[in-house]
Amino acid sequence: MPNKTPREIVLAAFNYLAEISPPTQKISGVRVEEVKMIENGTEKIWSVILSYDNVGDFIFEKTREYKKFSISDNDGRVLSMERLSKE
Repeated sequence: MPNKTPREIVLAAFNYLAEISPPTQKISGVRVEEVKMIENGTEKIWSVILSYDNVGDFIFEKTREYKKFSISDNDGRVLSMERLSKE
């Protein structure tokens, strides 16, 4: 049985992204692409993929970015974040 709900896990990923992004980076249109729990023995880790629009100084500089987060089910702590791809 998980300790955290999927909603809590997605919020942890979103808050982490917002916290580490530089203030000059313009992030909008955040979407949840995937949420799944992976059991590794007795440890449960959530895998969350978020995508968002990264807007440059001009509207035509917008790109879609994807980030994968690994989050501990025990305490909701983000263990890792990696970039998957750019559109």
